[in-house]
Amino acid sequence: MKEKNLLDSKPHEINGKVEILTEKMETLPIQSEVTNFKPKVKNRKFLRVGLVLLTLGIAFGGLKFIQERNISAKPNLETTLPNILSVQAIPIKLVNSYSVSQSYTGIVEAKRTSELGFEQSGLLTSIYIEEGEEVTKGTVIAQLDTSQTKAQKAVLIAQKDRAIATLKELENGARPEVIAATRASLAQEQAKLRELQTGPRPEVIAATRASLLQEQAKLQELQTGPRPEVIAATRASLLQEQAKLQELQTGARIEDIEVARSGVLDLEEQLNLARLQEKRREELYTEGAISQEQFDEASTQADTLQARLEQAKSELEKLETGTRREQVEAQQARVRQAQSQLDELIAGTRSEQIEAQRARVSQVQSQLDELIAGTRSEQIEAQRARVGQVQSQLDELIAGTRSEQIEAQQAEIRRFEAQISEIDVVLRKSTLFAPFSGTVSVRHLDEGVVVNAGQGVVRLVEGGERKVRVGVPPANTSSLRVGSQQEVRVGERIYNARVLSILPEVDSMTRTQTVILALPQSIAPGTVVRLGLNQTYEMEGYWLPTSALVWGERGLLASYALVPPSQSDLDLPAGTYQTEKRMVEVLHTEGDRSLVRGVLQPGDLIVTNGTNQLTPGQLVRFNATNIMPNSGVTR
Repeated sequence: MKEKNLLDSKPHEINGKVEILTEKMETLPIQSEVTNFKPKVKNRKFLRVGLVLLTLGIAFGGLKFIQERNISAKPNLETTLPNILSVQAIPIKLVNSYSVSQSYTGIVEAKRTSELGFEQSGLLTSIYIEEGEEVTKGTVIAQLDTSQTKAQKAVLIAQKDRAIATLKELENGARPEVIAATRASLAQEQAKLRELQTGPRPEVIAATRASLLQEQAKLQELQTGPRPEVIAATRASLLQEQAKLQELQTGARIEDIEVARSGVLDLEEQLNLARLQEKRREELYTEGAISQEQFDEASTQADTLQARLEQAKSELEKLETGTRREQVEAQQARVRQAQSQLDELIAGTRSEQIEAQRARVSQVQSQLDELIAGTRSEQIEAQRARVGQVQSQLDELIAGTRSEQIEAQQAEIRRFEAQISEIDVVLRKSTLFAPFSGTVSVRHLDEGVVVNAGQGVVRLVEGGERKVRVGVPPANTSSLRVGSQQEVRVGERIYNARVLSILPEVDSMTRTQTVILALPQSIAPGTVVRLGLNQTYEMEGYWLPTSALVWGERGLLASYALVPPSQSDLDLPAGTYQTEKRMVEVLHTEGDRSLVRGVLQPGDLIVTNGTNQLTPGQLVRFNATNIMPNSGVTR
């Protein structure tokens, strides 16, 4: 009976497969085992009965286990299925174009920023501004030393005034006294010419002959040597100079000092008396008792005595202090000079002195011979030329100044005026002015520094509207128009910037065109600004979250699409799909999404999360309510 129930057991489903519990219950070989068992005692009957009962118990336990397993599998079929993951997916939509937003960086700068410096080098004497100070156009910023330049200008002005005076003299003509002086010079030169033509006068020849005899006498004296009386006179002069030196070295005598001191006292008493007389006469003159002349006599006498007293005191002080060192040295020099003269006389005349005197004798002899021989023709011609030159000067003075001389002098005046104008330009350039209104950003130097030409002294930043230069690829500049408003980002703030210009050239280094935009004054120069531009590209594709992409075969990218399960005979829960790998090509990536194309169709459900845990053909569970409205698919 137990065996029949086991055979009649119905089939059941496990994990989607039908299994037959048993097709045939094999008959346990109880009889053979009983047959082979040969008990040794008489209770063999009880042993057989026990074996039968054991066999029946095992069969009943197996049947009971199968029934309980079938009962536990029927209430929840899902527990017998494989582990099904829950995923999120989005339906995709075909787009024909996409926009790319790119940011380009620029640095804010003032409309005008200048490193102000001088056009010439010089000593910086004054700086009149400080950093952060606002100045207006034309304000004096700094000053160079101009003392030397002003001195040069004064010299040029003096030369110009002299040239103007000369011009006036030329325009007025020669003065009568100049003409008379030139006429006198002409008469003198003519007289010299007549003298040369008539020959030397006898008295000139006689004077020259006397000079020759005098020089010959000096020569003879040098050849014979000095006379004894000359040596004696020189020796006496030496002794006299030595005595003076000794007197200077010993100083003044006491009696001389006493005499000088008494003279000073006497003059002091006379001066006091004269001052009293001057005072009394002043009172009398004030009262009208005496005349002005009498009062002046008393005053003059007092002044004279004062001068004599000062001189006497000076002499007394000189005697008391003794001889000065320079006086002693001067007297010693005179003694040495007298000694040298004496030594020279005793040693005799030197040969070079004789030769020099002999040359003077020869010179005077030549002059005498020339006078006796008469004037040469070339001398007459030279004098005649000098007469002609003076005659020309006189004729020029009488005829007046020529026009070309006046024009030349006028040109000289203009030359001085041009040099003075050049100095004025240098003086103006020695003062640094503000070329426009703005704020002093940096002060590079202080007073007392010698600056070079072009060296920056201060940096001046113009106030008002700011500007920024941004490099933009040429393909993106087509969307910009001069005068249009563009949004720029400064930190976390957005400003409207007006396009001032688009430079036509492309930078050879960055391959971009420079766009200049105007910004509000509130933005400080040097601030980083970012210009955002949108560029639209015509291209079909699908937007997917970047997390939906996985690596496929041969290094390509893919995504998982949800399709209905291929085994429709299974009893699967609602919302169960099967994954299918679709190969894609990424066209553009923007943040957390990518534009792709590939084996995709509009409306396909694409898994967006957990793609690294999926395999092709895997069963997953998807709830349509998980689609997020801001998934970014249709942006």
